Amino acid sequence: MLFVRVLGPIAVEVDGRPVDLGGPVPRRFLAALSLTVGTPVSDGVLTELVWGEDRPRQAAATLRVLASRLRSALGPSARECLQRSAFGYALTVHPEWIDHGRFADMITDGVRVLAAGDAGSAARLFENALVLWRGDPWPELDQAPDLPAERARLTELRATAVEELQAARLACGETAMAVADLSEAVSAAPFRERRWELLALGLYRSGRQAQALAEIRRVRELLVEELGVDPGPALRTLEQRMLDHDPGLLLVESPRPRGMRTETSPRTPQRPIGRVLSSFVGRDRELSLLSVLLAERRMVSLVGPAGVGKTRLAVEYCAGGADSPDRWIVRLGDVHHGDGVVTAIATALGLVQITGDPVDLVRRALTLRPGQLVLDNCEHLIEPVAEVTMMLLAASPDLRILATSRQPLGIDGEQVLVVEPLPVFDAAGGDGAAVQLLIERVRAGRPGWQPTASDRETGRAICTSLDGLPLAIELAAARERAFGLHGIAAHLRDRLDVLGTTPRGSLSRHASLEAAIGWSVEHLTPADRAMLLRLWPFEGGFTWQGAEAVRPVGTDAGVLATLASLLDRSVIAADVTSGGTRYRLLETIRRYCRDTDPDPPATRAAHAAWARGFVADQAALLTGHRAGAAYRSLAAELPNIRAGIDYDLAHHPVHALRSAAALQFAWPVLGVLVDGRDVIRTALDTAADAGTEDRARGLLALSIVSFHAGDAREALGRAEAAMELLADPEPDRDLWLHALMFRALALTALGDRASTRSAIDRLIAEVDRLPTADWIRGCAQFGQGIALLLEGNLADAIGWLASARELSAECGHLWCQGMADVVLACSLLTPAADADTAASALTAIDRALRAFGEQSNISDALGAVYIAAYALMALSSPESAVGLRAAAIQHSERIGADPRRYTQFAHPVVLDRMERLLPAGEQRAAEQLGRQMSWTAMVALVRDSVEGISAD
Repeated sequence: MLFVRVLGPIAVEVDGRPVDLGGPVPRRFLAALSLTVGTPVSDGVLTELVWGEDRPRQAAATLRVLASRLRSALGPSARECLQRSAFGYALTVHPEWIDHGRFADMITDGVRVLAAGDAGSAARLFENALVLWRGDPWPELDQAPDLPAERARLTELRATAVEELQAARLACGETAMAVADLSEAVSAAPFRERRWELLALGLYRSGRQAQALAEIRRVRELLVEELGVDPGPALRTLEQRMLDHDPGLLLVESPRPRGMRTETSPRTPQRPIGRVLSSFVGRDRELSLLSVLLAERRMVSLVGPAGVGKTRLAVEYCAGGADSPDRWIVRLGDVHHGDGVVTAIATALGLVQITGDPVDLVRRALTLRPGQLVLDNCEHLIEPVAEVTMMLLAASPDLRILATSRQPLGIDGEQVLVVEPLPVFDAAGGDGAAVQLLIERVRAGRPGWQPTASDRETGRAICTSLDGLPLAIELAAARERAFGLHGIAAHLRDRLDVLGTTPRGSLSRHASLEAAIGWSVEHLTPADRAMLLRLWPFEGGFTWQGAEAVRPVGTDAGVLATLASLLDRSVIAADVTSGGTRYRLLETIRRYCRDTDPDPPATRAAHAAWARGFVADQAALLTGHRAGAAYRSLAAELPNIRAGIDYDLAHHPVHALRSAAALQFAWPVLGVLVDGRDVIRTALDTAADAGTEDRARGLLALSIVSFHAGDAREALGRAEAAMELLADPEPDRDLWLHALMFRALALTALGDRASTRSAIDRLIAEVDRLPTADWIRGCAQFGQGIALLLEGNLADAIGWLASARELSAECGHLWCQGMADVVLACSLLTPAADADTAASALTAIDRALRAFGEQSNISDALGAVYIAAYALMALSSPESAVGLRAAAIQHSERIGADPRRYTQFAHPVVLDRMERLLPAGEQRAAEQLGRQMSWTAMVALVRDSVEGISAD
């Protein structure tokens, strides 16, 4: 049976099995059909709903492809539910096969049953209906003309179910549960009087008559103040009955306890681990042994050569147990540095939008919800994976870890299971699992095919030539329709001439797999092959936009169709779990493409051109409301950006300088200060023939990055050098304004009052001379506040800083918004600061951390945490203050930032007091504990302190 869920992100189950619908486009396609179940939707309407204004050129053909793939995903038992007629496409399912129909029916039945006096049955109906609700209906669609009304209807039904469920519980005598849920319900929808009525009744029946009357008074005040109306007759009548002490209010019509519920609201389920659709051949023994080993041991490693099927074995094991503990697969193939291991684990666990220390988040998540963690493709990250594995196993005693690698991790307690190639012959001398796999894959392309004795003999020869490696066998079988088994064997003999003397298990063994991959790739369609050979420069994966930017000139095929074709042929992989689809090449295929590419320089150049265009597009967004998303996009593509800049340094230094300079705000925000500073310096040295404006931009980028690194003198020198090059505000006034801003910022760090005042006055005069962008105007106001602060004019300084914060918040300039609060906090921390003043400073720091968090700005966030330590000192929390300061210094050193760069705005007596806050021994102990704090712990300490102040 097919069951469609639209109350939340669209999901489909066939016979209880979740169906992988693919990326956002097929999801919107199915969501559009589910709007009018049983009624055809025309191609034009579907195109509008699925793509909006970005419709493909051949929309009808693309719709056919989408329908075909969805039918394949639904399988033979449900594919006929997606039908095509002359009027369009239709999803033909019974009303009870879609959740919103069942949802509405259960609520209607619940209201009817409750009115009839059967509160227990009504409560079960409402509970079961609410279980179906996973979020707003049809979130994939935003352009359907009738959708707002249907969403409103279903949302109102849900609100009714929430209320009438509590009414049923009160009728059943479950008063405590009803009161708890109603307290939350009135906060969620404070203008729904039915909820207040039931809450007051529940409180009254709990013996809390005074609180019940207080709640009625509270809702009356709310309605009068917000809407200008009095409560309805039901609330007024209930209040009067309470004042009259009506004994009828204490009566419960159905006091008997309810029986077992038919369905409860479970914990949010783990995302299903889907099996590959093709059959799994020859690994029954390994699956059984793996189950036994993981039951007995906490750490098991699957070890074997490339292409032997370690990953497939791990996936089949994870997908096999319906009643098994939670299992997560972590793909490490695209992680090229040890620092990315924990982030990859966090992503697999579903810890998205990470703003804290990922190590602490992962450790806590696996401690609270232990299960089985699969670390896939560890061989290039042995040391960092081993360290993370030991840490996680120590933190979570119930955790099990399964690793796949070409070599063991080498940690204590590791159980190694060697995954051998599939045998060509069985124990009796017949066809082994390798030949069975070959036959299975050939039959997938030729239904009903029966191999002859000659075919079997040739198949054994093929499998022997390929050493029984499953990936190589599957790639060979994919070409049987074109060449037949005898032709395949002939090609492999040619390839084996190269590999004939390679010893089994050596690193050169990978070359035999490359030969098989190469043979397979060569027989792709010309358009697919040409596209594939252009993808190898991408580091860490790519989006379809990136692939489109590097596709060969003159290619007519659409990039989405080409990527889908390559995905079908297993030469690329796709990850759709992160919200947007990201593609990647297997490393062996990537190496083959690099070696086979007929024009590698042109491919590298195309990749570099895409990278520089991507940088330019995202950099333009870094000072506005879309800055948060732009910073996240830059972080995702940072390996590709660095590869592009490296190429440009060697071939187009001026382009490298432009890209490095455009990232002037991103280098510190993304926590790559040292790398960014080195790149800018190298680009300036290499691009000797760059024009005046390009060199000025590079110098200014080096100025702001040096400032964040704590080198104010270099920051000043680079800004002044840029101004000398520019000479006057024309012709690029924005660049001149950058120079004035960065010079003034550097002078503030040096504490030169007179020079700072002169620089700020010059900046403000230029800002006022002509219309200027709000974010720059906000920076000028920020500079004015700093200058006044250095001059001792605290009252005026606070006013300018507040104005800078408000203007920056309005225009989306997160850095200035956060920095205004950091400097404001510094200004408040004087020797005479009392607890209230320190609390105000800490509140300002908390606001700054939220702005920097939205920006993903770790560098300035650490500076804010450093200042927070002094606020804690003023609040008489010496151990916390010393520890927090040590933690900020420790984390800043890791990324090359200087958290002390804003302390010139704090009073020197306050700064000096921190050094002698505790006796020497206690001071060292507190600092040692602080250096062990995670980023999450630092932020939590600040926010807990703020909340504690608010509570007091």
